[in-house]
Amino acid sequence: MLKEWIDGKWVERESLLASLGPVESSVAFGGKPEKKPEKNRVISIVGAGGKTTCLRRLQMECKKLGIQAAAGTTTHIRYEKNTGFLDRPDLQAAREMLKKTGTLWMGEPVSDWKCKALPDRFYRELLSEGIWLLLEADGAREKPVKAPREGEPVILPETGLVLCVYGLDAVGQPIKEVCCRVEQVCAILEKQETARLTAADLAKLAISPQGGRKGVQPGMCYAVLFNKADTPEREAAAWEAARQIRTLEKKLINAKYFKETFMRNPTGEVEISLAKKQFSDREMREKSGSAEWGECVILTASHLMPPWNPQITGEAK
Repeated sequence: MLKEWIDGKWVERESLLASLGPVESSVAFGGKPEKKPEKNRVISIVGAGGKTTCLRRLQMECKKLGIQAAAGTTTHIRYEKNTGFLDRPDLQAAREMLKKTGTLWMGEPVSDWKCKALPDRFYRELLSEGIWLLLEADGAREKPVKAPREGEPVILPETGLVLCVYGLDAVGQPIKEVCCRVEQVCAILEKQETARLTAADLAKLAISPQGGRKGVQPGMCYAVLFNKADTPEREAAAWEAARQIRTLEKKLINAKYFKETFMRNPTGEVEISLAKKQFSDREMREKSGSAEWGECVILTASHLMPPWNPQITGEAK
């Protein structure tokens, strides 16, 4: 199940790629692909509670559409050694693997189940070949929610889209038990580690420049996905988190408009009139077309992919 938040309600979607924007909906359902800007070729996934699941779903959709894509990381990620795994920065080997399997998983092994990032220069070589990059850019130690510390996340500058994931199974649980980087989470939320995480907290983390938006640069698109919406309670939490995100974004957009206009018109009369200015949903969407305004895509999902244990089973074909 995959849904997108549109005009205050959830709308069912079939394709994660189409929901995020790198391909048109018509393409996802078998239409003729259109050439997309270079920036759409790199998707970086941050957050917690479903990053690898989203990575696998995007990889599967790209393969289905005939888009050559390489899945990997800028930090560390789980992996499985098989004919679709590239363990070194070898462009010719990547070409042959993509020709044979249509996709690949890449990284330098550091254990029997974990690999680390290949060099950035190799990622850029893949991009020059027209190969899309699907990258995990954050680690969460198997927790469903996190906030990044210094040096995190590691987002490739060529990234066109940052997808932030949170697990809804964290809602209602103590922060110290379900969050990675507890200190950073508490600082953003202004809460104690014993406090229970709420849907509103997820929204606050998602739009915070010290939280989900950390490292998102002008020109990069941003999306949030609330994963594991597999019970009525979690679906309700996703609805509330999405509503809160739009409310907070609207406040920020109105505040930014007022501040910039007031600087250009520093009179008391203008200050009073602009203080009452509020954008409609339509006006907000129009203004969010530029990166500086930044309304994000909001999604919720459950069962995006079958369970995966790379130490035991192979990747689903």
